[in-house]
Amino acid sequence: MNNWYLHDGLVFRGGRLKKEDILILHGRIAAFGSEAATMRRQSSVPVKDYDAGSYVVSHGFIDLHVHLREPGFESKETIESGTKAAAAGGFTTVYAMPNTEPPLDSVERLFELRERIKQSAFVRVEPIAAVTKNRAGREINDLAHLVRHGVSLFSDDGDPVESDIIKNVMEELAPLNGVLINHLEEKSLLRSGLFCDSIPPESEYLMLERDLKLVAQTNCRYHAAHLSCAKSVELIGKAKQEGLPVTAEVTPHHLTLTKDDIAFPEGNYQMKPPLRTETDRLALIEGLRTGVIDAVATDHAPHGREKDGGIYSNSPFGVTGLETAFPVLYSNLVLTGQLELERLLAALTTGPAKLVGQSGELKVGEAGDIVVLDLECRRTVEADSFYSKGTNSPYIGQKLQGWPVLTLVNGVEKYSAGRPDPMHSKEAY
Repeated sequence: MNNWYLHDGLVFRGGRLKKEDILILHGRIAAFGSEAATMRRQSSVPVKDYDAGSYVVSHGFIDLHVHLREPGFESKETIESGTKAAAAGGFTTVYAMPNTEPPLDSVERLFELRERIKQSAFVRVEPIAAVTKNRAGREINDLAHLVRHGVSLFSDDGDPVESDIIKNVMEELAPLNGVLINHLEEKSLLRSGLFCDSIPPESEYLMLERDLKLVAQTNCRYHAAHLSCAKSVELIGKAKQEGLPVTAEVTPHHLTLTKDDIAFPEGNYQMKPPLRTETDRLALIEGLRTGVIDAVATDHAPHGREKDGGIYSNSPFGVTGLETAFPVLYSNLVLTGQLELERLLAALTTGPAKLVGQSGELKVGEAGDIVVLDLECRRTVEADSFYSKGTNSPYIGQKLQGWPVLTLVNGVEKYSAGRPDPMHSKEAY
């Protein structure tokens, strides 16, 4: 079933919330408002009626930064488990980082990955390709060949693109209209340890300064991943004022937590970049509020249950985030008056969509990619309730408000709250 009539909801489109109906026919948005009601009555095909009267209806969320771990690390996550988590979090499209084994560094591996996606994914998955062969930082991949086969984003995420090749990378990507996403971490500034005392803000913003100077020389499109400090927000703002082709993202955890929130098990608070100060957190919120930061991205980085007991030698960095992103931000930022709901929804839809040449808007003729949100729903985050294999979340045990209750991809139901097994449909979309 990919025909839906969602009526009486508060619909987010054109940057505003407006009470209206939506009709989806054959997986695409057919009409809004009174026209939707009229076409629903006249429809000759079966249509599922959905009372959205107490809910917000938005374009499905888009995440520019997830780690699905497949191939190579299926004990931590798979395409299937990760995209089930995405659907439960209201995400209808996710962009998968290439730090897998083997990494996505060739068109042949791209074909193999797309076949896995076709077989297993519950939402749309778009691959991000590695910048260098085997992500080793030495030999630049055939970027043009990958672009010709539909890849637009490139990153060696987990490792930065080094100074001796990054200008060449930008010069190759610029005429291709490709986007470089860099992992901002100057490793020469790191010290032994797992948190911000060992990973100072200079390791992020000094590399960002380096990159932005090269963007000015090459005009390469550039996306700054997971900003964590006030100085980085300032640099992005200045670059945008200068007209550089630059965008940026921020994670829910950097918007809502600081180093002072770290508690047992510490591994649930261990990520790169690390949690920093309250000054940094407030600067990130302001950057998101004003549009200096374009998008919220989860940096969903599951590690199974291996960090449940705390940190240890070689404890892996990263936290899971797809299923809790909206309630975390709604509870901590919108309900506290620090961010407008409309701005949050834009940062999860039109903001990331613009980077990849999509609209992220609910429009007639567009795919029926929808999330329905119950802003009154309150739930406690429980590790055993995750669809993700990763339980490494700093929000476990917290009661959060504002949860997705329905997710559609091309009008096909991919998540419905309250079902014994809501992930019942892998119908093609």
